[in-house]
Amino acid sequence: MPGDEELEAAWQAARAAWPSLTVDRAAFAAAVAVLPLGDLHLADLYLAQACATGAAAALAAFAARCDATILATLRDFHLPAHAVDELAQDVRTKLFVAEGGPPKIATYSGRAALPSWVKTIVTRTALDRVRRRDASGDDGALADIPDAADSPELAHFRDRYRSEFKAAFEAALATLEVRERNILRQCFVDRLTLEEIGALYGVHKTTVSRWLETAREALAKRTRSQFRARIDAAVADLDSIMRLLQSQIDLSLSRVL
Repeated sequence: MPGDEELEAAWQAARAAWPSLTVDRAAFAAAVAVLPLGDLHLADLYLAQACATGAAAALAAFAARCDATILATLRDFHLPAHAVDELAQDVRTKLFVAEGGPPKIATYSGRAALPSWVKTIVTRTALDRVRRRDASGDDGALADIPDAADSPELAHFRDRYRSEFKAAFEAALATLEVRERNILRQCFVDRLTLEEIGALYGVHKTTVSRWLETAREALAKRTRSQFRARIDAAVADLDSIMRLLQSQIDLSLSRVL
């Protein structure tokens, strides 16, 4: 636990970043006491606590800090403009409107940079929208918006083996270790950088890169095994099919996790 002098220094540094915003000192001290100060994004934590009060100046500061992240993340899902605007408002409502308790922004701990934390919430909100659309008529992991770069052969295999691939992929995913699933989700769904994921686990980005590669290789190998068990194809044909479908595994992660 940091001492009084460290807490005071953290308080002063955070206040200096947002001199026009007001935060309760005791609440701030309680929030930063749970982790080493060097691991926390103090200015972002101060901003989030100010936003939790509903102050207009704090919300404006949040918009300047995070709105670009919200919009860029939503646009990555190739949603129509009206859907981007609607979901952006949904995110802001989720963050700042209290529903039976403190607003979501009050749960921000400072462990990751505020834009990265917000990106996670935005991504999950967008995925909920995509999954609701899928449930109303989309056919699963391979039923994505067609890619203009798809070859006729890949398009054929996507149509021919869609259900088998989906079942194989989801079965393989379920066999991964918890950390492997988390790393894949944080990379492909939450879209955190290696540095940001490393900060969550207290390791260097090279370690995260190694974990990620191991998880992807395990997922690909197990998907291949599960897929082979579901189709009637010679080994040579299976290898050809899997090379064509390999590019779909990373894409499917963002839809299934």
